Amino acid sequence: GERRPPPPPIIKQPPTIIKQSVKDYIVDPRDNIIIECEAKGTPVPTFSWRRNGKFFNIGKDPRVTMRKRSGTLEVGFRSGGRPEDYEGEYQCFASNDYGVALSNKILLRVSKAPLWPKEVLEPMVVSEGSPLVLPCNPPPGLPPPFTFWMNSAMTPIPQDKRVSMGLNGDLYFSNVLAHDAHTDYSCNARFLFTHTIQQKNPFTLKVHTNEPYNDTSFNATDPYGGRKVAESTPTFLSPSGSESSKMVLRDEQLLLECIAAGLPTPTIKWFKKGGDLPGRKVKFENYNKTLKIVSVSEEDAGEYVCMANNHLGSIRHSIFVQVKAAPYWLDKPTNLVLAPDENGRLVCRANGNPKPTIQWLINGQPLESSLPNPSRHVLGDTIIFRSVQMGTSAVYQCNASNEHGYLLANAFVSVLDMPPRMLGPKNQLIKVIENNRTLLDCPFFGSPLPELRW
Repeated sequence: GERRPPPPPIIKQPPTIIKQSVKDYIVDPRDNIIIECEAKGTPVPTFSWRRNGKFFNIGKDPRVTMRKRSGTLEVGFRSGGRPEDYEGEYQCFASNDYGVALSNKILLRVSKAPLWPKEVLEPMVVSEGSPLVLPCNPPPGLPPPFTFWMNSAMTPIPQDKRVSMGLNGDLYFSNVLAHDAHTDYSCNARFLFTHTIQQKNPFTLKVHTNEPYNDTSFNATDPYGGRKVAESTPTFLSPSGSESSKMVLRDEQLLLECIAAGLPTPTIKWFKKGGDLPGRKVKFENYNKTLKIVSVSEEDAGEYVCMANNHLGSIRHSIFVQVKAAPYWLDKPTNLVLAPDENGRLVCRANGNPKPTIQWLINGQPLESSLPNPSRHVLGDTIIFRSVQMGTSAVYQCNASNEHGYLLANAFVSVLDMPPRMLGPKNQLIKVIENNRTLLDCPFFGSPLPELRW
């Protein structure tokens, strides 16, 4: 029979995190809390956690268990306890003899669906043709609720160019018609996690109308039934004033809004100073009152102008948009496997606005507080290794942070000394057809990387 190849050597390997919970982790208070952290390595890593920067003693808390061969935590509330008591910042450490890898700092918060404050809403009284804003002010949920307006029959309030909900949830009327008079304008908040809908107490709207000046002029298509209603030039209901500013993060969504009052209902148009609105990126919503760019990039910064006009006149509002950026990778450090006396480098390049600061850690401790190592030199975003020695395997962390966020990358440096060896079966017989191409494979392993000769 054929000789089996010897098993490949067991390669010692520092830990690598392969699964972790998201940085901003919102959990449902009705479920058990599960905070994920899994890592691989040889030998198999052991796990520990920090909570709010301090060692988290899992053994002391009967509600917390850690999964086998994993760092994943589960917090159960069968025997009482409050999920809110576990809110905070968690970080997982996976270690073996060759180094320590870190998870991100996971900010755990419990979702909230607070109630509307109790309030008595006075009836709103307006004259026909005037503008009106019905405030919603939904309770600040975590995550924020989705808002919409209904009447008591649970029918949505019809929206159009004249009547629509703003981004803040308020209901805006560019001008009020007599048939807007109802007793049941109710703002609703739908909460994502609990799938509950809460209704604000309804508003009653009373509309003062002038007497018709004579019945013969009544015309079925005239919304004022022959009543004299003064027309008005456009004014802005939101935003107020002639200019405002907005900061948005790169890759996030930009939403700009202009809502105008006036009779007849004004039309909204958008421009960008010193350039065109890129048609493929820009969408208009809510009857042109909202300008939306789904994934913002640096070139979307600048001055946006909305113009509201009807036949009596036009007004404009400038919104100055600034684009900032949480750190993003240009060059993420990758694992290094080196042989004794070899050289190598770890590179950690990130960009952002403001420019991120780079900090290096070794096995989770700041590099500057670790023992000096003559074969290691830090040059800003690069660590250079010169003629490394056995016993200097470690996991390095690079943290790039600015006021808008951070990136944390783990990369191990593994120093291996392994004699060259063939990994394929010995004395293989390969049959080939004349004039056809064939491939002879010779798998091998070693550290330093052996030279191959046929």
